[in-house]
Amino acid sequence: GSYNADRPDQVGRPVFSTARTVREDYFGQGAGNTAFFYLPVGVPGGTGPNQGRLGTLGRNTFRGPGFHNLDVALIKDSAFGRRGAGEARTLQFRAEFFNVLNLVNFGLPTNIVRGTGFGLISRTAGPSRQLQFSLKLIY
Repeated sequence: GSYNADRPDQVGRPVFSTARTVREDYFGQGAGNTAFFYLPVGVPGGTGPNQGRLGTLGRNTFRGPGFHNLDVALIKDSAFGRRGAGEARTLQFRAEFFNVLNLVNFGLPTNIVRGTGFGLISRTAGPSRQLQFSLKLIY
């Protein structure tokens, strides 16, 4: 198990930096922000005075970047064949566009407090723009 090592103590106010790009360090100074985090002694190994103790940092304290996506579908039904008492057929054309605006959505930042990549966003979330066309015969 993780031995609750993912919940450090919050000992001060964080320094959130907006001068850096999102991918570099989402939480500001990251692990170097000593005014914000303190990992209690003995938690990671499962022994020591703090075994089984949750840190004071609240659940869901940090949130990742937002996720924006726009999907569009266009459908056209064209009837053909005999009408009335006969067999009518419909040809359906579909054009589907996923992530129409082709927005890049960043993934969640690394959340290992004492890790060297804390706060670093190293991946994207969601697909790039995709187009899909189809024909369907309905009889």
